[in-house]
Amino acid sequence: RHPLMVALTGARAAVGHRWGSGSRLARALMVATLGQDLSEPFELYAPPAALGQPLPPGGTPSPLGLSKPRGAVHRDGDWHRSVHVWLTDGACLLLQRRSAHKDTHPGLLDVSCAGHLSGPDTSLHTARKELVEEIGFEATEADLISGFVCTLPAQGVGSTKHGAFQDNEFQDIYLLRAPAASLRPEALTLDQGMMGEVAGTLLLPCDEVLRRWEVGDPKMVPRPHHYAEVIRSALARLGAG
Repeated sequence: RHPLMVALTGARAAVGHRWGSGSRLARALMVATLGQDLSEPFELYAPPAALGQPLPPGGTPSPLGLSKPRGAVHRDGDWHRSVHVWLTDGACLLLQRRSAHKDTHPGLLDVSCAGHLSGPDTSLHTARKELVEEIGFEATEADLISGFVCTLPAQGVGSTKHGAFQDNEFQDIYLLRAPAASLRPEALTLDQGMMGEVAGTLLLPCDEVLRRWEVGDPKMVPRPHHYAEVIRSALARLGAG
């Protein structure tokens, strides 16, 4: 099938088989063809005082009172916020395989669930929403509060379907412990539709995940040493691994 027809089919499905307004159709087409909604609004934040280490306990990014579309934020390297939610059964970490149409790192293994804060959404709201939308996992706000690890400034550069990007973000990292049965493929509902974000999931031993980051496994989304150390310490505090 012609790529445009595939994109149109996906866009039509995304708006519930109703073409609706031109803006909704345009947004659905953008997601279908570029892998992301480049018009999604992100709040902007002041750069961190230091890189390579978490914000102090209780510290939060400083908002600038400005917002920009996702595409412009990643083009210009503006600081914004995201959530990384890791799920463990105590022995293994749950990884998701990014779908083939994602604009960055398609097909690679990544954090259990992740997403950017959009507009005025809070970190807790985003984490709960992304868990349900991406893998069908329910977590309470209390679960996330107790599972909060830290806020880690992170930087990355690369290229996507729509050009080069410079990703400067404050990552709110969570680590939640869950029964092993709840993390098996048959217990999860993955976002695998036409424009879905998740191709599958995989449970790997905690130390194996850390080892793969250390050796630069090309099947994994790369994470710097200080990110791996944050996860290692959080697993130790949880008595996992």
